[in-house]
Amino acid sequence: MKRSNEQLVKDYLQKAFTAESYEEMLSHLLNLLAFLERTIYLQNTSNDKGNGFRTMKLHAGSLTFDLLIPRTRNGNFRPFFLPEKWKRTSPQDFMNLAHALILSSKSIEAAKRAIKELGLPITEEYLEEVLNKLQQEFRALNSSPLPPDWFSLTLDAKETSVMSNGVILPYTLYTVIGTSLDGERRVLLTLIKEGKENLEGWKEVLKNLLSRGVRRVLIATHDDFSGLSKLVKSYFPEVDVQLCLVHFVRNLKKQLPPEAFKKAKNYVTAIKDAVSYEHGVSLLKELMMLIKEANPSYFERVSKKEEFFVPFLKYPKEVRRSLYSTNLAESINRKIEDAEQLGGGYFHSIRNLEVRLALVVKELHCGRWKKRVPVVAKVKHFLHVLFEERFGDG
Repeated sequence: MKRSNEQLVKDYLQKAFTAESYEEMLSHLLNLLAFLERTIYLQNTSNDKGNGFRTMKLHAGSLTFDLLIPRTRNGNFRPFFLPEKWKRTSPQDFMNLAHALILSSKSIEAAKRAIKELGLPITEEYLEEVLNKLQQEFRALNSSPLPPDWFSLTLDAKETSVMSNGVILPYTLYTVIGTSLDGERRVLLTLIKEGKENLEGWKEVLKNLLSRGVRRVLIATHDDFSGLSKLVKSYFPEVDVQLCLVHFVRNLKKQLPPEAFKKAKNYVTAIKDAVSYEHGVSLLKELMMLIKEANPSYFERVSKKEEFFVPFLKYPKEVRRSLYSTNLAESINRKIEDAEQLGGGYFHSIRNLEVRLALVVKELHCGRWKKRVPVVAKVKHFLHVLFEERFGDG
C-alpha cells in the first residue's frame, strides 16, 4: 500500500531531525524539497506522472549528500538544486566517471551497456579510449626501468579465475611491491599467468626485475611456497629472505594440537617483539623444540627453513612490522577479490583483469602510497648504513 504524500513528508522530517550528522540531515531535507517540488510539478502537468526515485550522490565542496531523486515518466522533471544536467568541470571528471563505471561493472561489456541504459555523459568510444590507456599503463607497470637499489621487496601470489574462449580457467597474479631506502613505496610488477602458482612463474617475475634494473635488495618477504626462498637467493645472493609469520602461524594451527599451538603462537608473538636478532634466534630455537615434541614430522620440514623466520630482526624496530608478513599485498588482493565476486566469481576476460589491476595500482600510487612511508623515512639513514655495509658504495 502506497504511503500518502503527508506521511512521506513526515518520514522525511523525522529522518532529518534524528540524523547523526550535518550531511545526513541536509540529505533528508534535500530529498524532502525534491519530493515537494515534484508534487507541485505533477499538479500543474496533466500529461506526466510520477515514476519512483533514483539514487545519486551530490558533491558540494567537502560534503557529499546521498539523495533520492524523484522521477517522472517523461523525464522532464528535475529538482531545482541539482547542477545543470551532466555538467562537468574538467576532463578529469569524465575520466573519473569512466573509472568508476569500470570498477562497478562486472565486465567491460556490462560497462558499455550501462552507458546506454543510464544515459551517462560519455560514449562507448570514449570508454574504449580509457580502457586502452589503462592497458598501456598496466604494460608499462611491468616493463618500465626500475632503480637498482631497494630496502625491501614483498612477493605475493594470488590465484583467480578468468574466462578465456568461453572456458573459465585458473590464473595466478604474481605481485612484487618495493620500498626504497628513503621510504618510497610502489608496485613494481603484477604479472598475470595461466595456471596455479609455480616456480616457473616466479622465475619469470625475478628475471623481469633483473632485466628492468633491480640489482641490490636488503630483504625480501614472501610466504612459504616450496622452493621460492632458494630461487630468490639465486637471483639476489645477498638478500635476506623473510618468510611470512602470518602464514607460519596458520600452518602451526594446522599442524599442532590446540594446547601446543597456543604455546607456539605465544612464541611467535614474543619473536616479533624480540629486543634483538640474537634474542629472536634464541626464542625460535625454543619454539622449534616445542614443534619437535608436538609433531616430529612437521619439525623435520620446518626446521630446514629456520633461518628464514627472523631476518626482520636485523632491522630497526620501526620497520619490522612491514617486513615479517606479506600483508602489504592485501591492498591489492582485497580489491581483486571484490571485483571477482562482482563478476560472478571470475573475470570475464584478461583485458578486464588488466584494466582493474591498473586502476587498483593507480589508486595506491596516487593515494596511500603517494607520500613516503613515515616509519621508513624516519630510519632511512640507518638503512643506508646497512646497505653500504652489505654492498659497499658500488
